Amino acid sequence: MQTRRYTQMHHMHGTHDLPLVALSFIIAFMASLTALDIARRIHFSKGWQRKLWLLSGSFAMGIGIWAMHFIAMLAHQLPVPISYDVFLVVLSVVVAVAASLCGLYFTCQSKMNNTKLFIGGLFMGLGISGMHYIGMAAMRGVHITYRPFFFSISILIAIGASIIALMLAFRFRESEKGISSRAKLISGMVMGIAIAGMHYTGMVSAIFTPVHQGTGVGASSDIDIYAIVISVAISTVVILGIMLVISFLLDRRLNEEIAFKGAILESVLDCVIIIDRNGNILECNPSVIRTFGYSREDILGQNMEKKLFSRSSLNNTDSSPSLTSNDGKLICDTRMEVTGIRRSGTEFPVEMTITRIKKEGLPAFTVYARDITEFKETEETIRQMAYQDTLTGLPNRRLFNEYLTESLKEAEDNKTLAAVAFLDLDRFKLINDSMGHTFGDLLLKSVAERLQACLGTQNVVSRNGGDEFTIILKDTTEQEAENTAKRIIHSLTRPFYLEDHEVFITTSIGLSMYPKDGKDEETLIKNADTAMYDAKEQGRNGFSFFKPENDMKISQRLQLENELRMALERNEFVVYYQPQLNIHTEQIIGVEALVRWVHPERGIIQPNDFIPQAEESGLIIPIGNWVLRTAIAQCKKWQDNLFPLKLSVNLSALQFKQPDIVKMISDILKNEELDPSLLNLEITESMAMHVEHSTEVLRDLKKLGINISMDDFGTGYSSLGYLKKMPIDYIKIDRSFMSNINYDLEDAAIVKAIISMAQSLNINVIAEGVEDEEQLLFLQNLQCHEIQGYLLSPPIPAENLEKLVTQPKAAMQFTKTNSTVATEREIEKSTR
Repeated sequence: MQTRRYTQMHHMHGTHDLPLVALSFIIAFMASLTALDIARRIHFSKGWQRKLWLLSGSFAMGIGIWAMHFIAMLAHQLPVPISYDVFLVVLSVVVAVAASLCGLYFTCQSKMNNTKLFIGGLFMGLGISGMHYIGMAAMRGVHITYRPFFFSISILIAIGASIIALMLAFRFRESEKGISSRAKLISGMVMGIAIAGMHYTGMVSAIFTPVHQGTGVGASSDIDIYAIVISVAISTVVILGIMLVISFLLDRRLNEEIAFKGAILESVLDCVIIIDRNGNILECNPSVIRTFGYSREDILGQNMEKKLFSRSSLNNTDSSPSLTSNDGKLICDTRMEVTGIRRSGTEFPVEMTITRIKKEGLPAFTVYARDITEFKETEETIRQMAYQDTLTGLPNRRLFNEYLTESLKEAEDNKTLAAVAFLDLDRFKLINDSMGHTFGDLLLKSVAERLQACLGTQNVVSRNGGDEFTIILKDTTEQEAENTAKRIIHSLTRPFYLEDHEVFITTSIGLSMYPKDGKDEETLIKNADTAMYDAKEQGRNGFSFFKPENDMKISQRLQLENELRMALERNEFVVYYQPQLNIHTEQIIGVEALVRWVHPERGIIQPNDFIPQAEESGLIIPIGNWVLRTAIAQCKKWQDNLFPLKLSVNLSALQFKQPDIVKMISDILKNEELDPSLLNLEITESMAMHVEHSTEVLRDLKKLGINISMDDFGTGYSSLGYLKKMPIDYIKIDRSFMSNINYDLEDAAIVKAIISMAQSLNINVIAEGVEDEEQLLFLQNLQCHEIQGYLLSPPIPAENLEKLVTQPKAAMQFTKTNSTVATEREIEKSTR
């Protein structure tokens, strides 16, 4: 069906083909949808992809607008033959693409204000108008004039439509939805009508007058209009369709990725929170809801610091870091501990890390948070068991050593004196055996209370074990220390009333003064212990100050140091090896290298008799380095001739502090051509106190492929939290815990806690000092599969170890009796 529009008098009138008009509107609609979707693609792209979308999108959008215009022109049929100037037609296409490029360029801007919107709409509208009127000028066979009013209206409509298009494109570019969005479809329709409206308003302004037709290009009588329409329409639909299909496929792929990442986010046990640069919560996973107790609606849009964390924990202190630096920016890629607060108001410790999300537009951040309540409780429980005497509540020997270190440092800084008192109870064993262990425990508790009452608040008393106690007297004089000892003796002389019994005990006290009797913890305690035995020899129930050693003992120490230096030159040191066993496979998996001194006159000297002197004189460094080289060379021989055995070697504190320790070990491994994974370096907890330096050295050693073991775990002063920071592969349970686990519940509990904590941190555990099958069964039940001790073998020379390793498996069964173990221990003590 056609409609007819009449012109004035001699002017021609034409008709519109309604199907073609409808087709022009459809193409305008598709071009608008493409423009909106491409604006979104450009916004979320970057680099060369952004430029590619801008250029290809401008081409597709321009072709779409031009095709709408061209088909609409063909829909307007005149009674005279019409042809078209090819150059002007092509020029109109170029103008349409340029106008689209201008519009899409403005939608790429990070911010849009009214000025930019008007300027962009003006240029784009003028471009579309230019495209339209250049296309009209391409018509041959008619003379066209325009009515000024409608001509102006058409340009204003073009500018207005362009402003609307830019505004909608800028609005929808942030949308993560695809082209099926209802709002976007409606917006596309509005844009399509506005763009088409400009064309038809322009056509209303046109006045067609016939002219003489010469040799024009493509007269209407020679051209099938519908063939041209079909060609243009199909080409345009294909171009726009390709763009929309690509966008659809990319959206589907993006949605699949989002769904996949969302599934991962849902399954993560840790709390994951997405925040903006101001700390406002944009998204969170279900773990946040479970951990903090809020609903999702309660926290979205809220400030994370104010809503989920205690303000008292977010200040600039060493113990409670802030989430922001001094310049107000969030601290990223740093693990920190803060205090979380649940909806109920309860506080709990949280480990948190913030990372920046790489995206266009405003920055966003991902917060990874974990409730570490259980870990902290376990850490505190182990600390209490390891540093506190469970019977009396007093500090134990390990914590006492820590307090003593601090006290001596204070005394040195303040130039004051300090004293160490060592005491035990006379006749306690008789009371304990006759009255029972329960009664003995009650007596020890009462003694602890009286000792605390005798001391000032700045002094510390600890229980070493059994009936032995040690005391630190800070900022004191020898006379004041004597008065304190007398006060203790008088207090303990008074009767104890326990369970309807009146009990009398006495005590012997030894005293050593800092710095006169020693400048380090070990020396002061040893000298106080020596002085206590002097007090006992003087008749008990008294005290004695340490008496300096005579010149002979001093000369003996100097002689020992000289002989140590000569021992290195004379190669008097040998290395023994104590095997380590996997009790699950019953296979020897490694050895620990232990040094022995074969003195030409005194025979084999025990390490306890020369190692302290070597450490004090600094000779432990060359001795330790020699042991390391010798043991690695021996391990290489086993690797070549027997089979690979893991080698454990102790590093002393002085060795560890060598600036070239990593290079030295690396050179030894290269010279001996030993696989670094076979070497296990053992360090002590006290060496890990300087966390930053120790961690750096250990990580450098780990880069070589070496394993790291924490030796004598539980006996040092370091925080258990260091295990998270340091690259530790093994924890070695100290023999002091293992020796009493069969009858000391406290030591058994400590061993259980250490194994449990190590397993939760994926750290291997090896127990040393395993001497009987009951200890072996205890460890098996706790899933601790690696042991070292006399139950398997004492430290032995390399050739003896080779015989042991090559025994048939049946010979590796643990059938040794306690008496055999005890015999081996005595042999070992005499041959160390």
